[in-house]
Amino acid sequence: GINGGRVHAAWPGLQPDQLVGPGDLAITTDYRDVLGELIRVRLNNPSIDEVFPGYAVTDHGLVVPR
Repeated sequence: GINGGRVHAAWPGLQPDQLVGPGDLAITTDYRDVLGELIRVRLNNPSIDEVFPGYAVTDHGLVVPR
């Protein structure tokens, strides 16, 4: 499952000077970290380097093993 109920990243804030462009949140997590953790933990595929060559995935504790 997904370890929900909390923010799993540095919260950038919602003040106008903390937003990017016309009101978007700043990116704090690379999507490859989320997908990489999901692939490794839930799909039981340890070969993340084949999925995302040259990228070192960082686990954020998002995915709970079955």
